[in-house]
Amino acid sequence: MPILAKLLTEAEVYDPEYGGGLCNHLPMALVALEQMGATPARLDDYRRTHVSWLEKLPDGERVGIGAWPFRKADRAAFRDLRADFRQRIAREGWEPVLRASLPELAPGLSAAAFHALIRTAMGVVAKHDGEIAAGLAYWAAHWQRLGVVLDAPAESERSADPLALLERLHDDARFAFDPKQAPDLIDDALLTVGGLSGFDEAIHWLDPAASIADVARAAGVLYAATGDFTALHTVTGTQAVAVLLPYVQEPKVMLPWLWQGLAAAYIAIGRPAIPETDIVEARRAAETPAWLDLLGSAVAEEDEHTVKLCYSALFLGRLTGDRLFRWLAAREVGALKDVGLPAWRR
Repeated sequence: MPILAKLLTEAEVYDPEYGGGLCNHLPMALVALEQMGATPARLDDYRRTHVSWLEKLPDGERVGIGAWPFRKADRAAFRDLRADFRQRIAREGWEPVLRASLPELAPGLSAAAFHALIRTAMGVVAKHDGEIAAGLAYWAAHWQRLGVVLDAPAESERSADPLALLERLHDDARFAFDPKQAPDLIDDALLTVGGLSGFDEAIHWLDPAASIADVARAAGVLYAATGDFTALHTVTGTQAVAVLLPYVQEPKVMLPWLWQGLAAAYIAIGRPAIPETDIVEARRAAETPAWLDLLGSAVAEEDEHTVKLCYSALFLGRLTGDRLFRWLAAREVGALKDVGLPAWRR
C-alpha cells in the first residue's frame, strides 16, 4: 500500500474535530504534502508530530444504513454518516456516490469553515475511499446554509466579476459588521453574517457566466490584501470546489454557493477595502522564487494552514495562469523580502 493511503487509513481513528470545534487537518495536510512532492519519510514524520493533539473516535463500527441524507446537519451523526457513505462507496464506487451527493451538500459548503468541503476534495485528489467517505460525512453532519435563498434579481444586477461584487458589498450599509463581535469559530461567524438583512439576495449577484477562475482570483486578491485567517479559507475552499466541479453536471450546482461563502467571509472580516488594480498587478509581477524552491519550503513547513495554502496556490496558479498565487505561496513561507508574514502567523 502506498505510504499516503496507509497514513490516511490509519488516521481514520481520529475525530474530524478536537478541542471543542477545531478542525483535524492531518489528512488534508498529508494529501497536500504528497501532492507537493514530500517523501514517504517526510509524510510519516509529519503524521507523528501532528497526532498528539487529536482526539480518537469511540471504538466500534457503525451500521449507518439510511443515515444519509436523513441525518444531515446532525453533528452527532458523523460516525453513522461515515459508515453509510463507506457502504455506498463499497457497493457503487466513490465517483457515483460523490456525483449523487454533491447537489444536496453544495448549499452547505461553508460547513465547518469550509473544512468539510476541503477534506472531501483532498480525499478525491488522493482517490482514497475512506477519506472521501469521511469528508462527505463531515460535510453532511456540519451542513449549514447561510440564509434563505430568495428569488433571483433582475439580470442587470448581476456581475461575472466577483471582485466587483465584493466592492458592492463594501459599499452596502446593510452589511456593516464588526469582526470583534463575531463568534470565535469561523463557521459560527459565517452563520451570523447569514442572518444580516439583505444577505439572502447576495447569492444571486454572481452571473452564471462567472467561472471558477474568476472566483479564485477574487479569493486570492482578498487574501493578498488582508493576510486574514478567514480569507485564507476562501482560497483553500475555492481550490476544493475546483477539484469537485468535474463531478457535478454544471458549475451552477456549486459556484453560487462558493460565491455566497466568499461573500460571507468578506463581511465577517469587516469588509476591508479591495486594493486598486495597479497594486494587485504589482503583486502579480513581483519577483518571487520559482515554484520548485517554494514547494521545497512548503514541504518543510509544520503549520497545516501554510501547507494547504501553498498546495491550493499551486493548483489555482495552474488553473488561472495568474502569478498572484505564486506570490501568495512565497509570502506564506516567508520568501518575500518586502512583506511580512500574515498577521495570524506572527
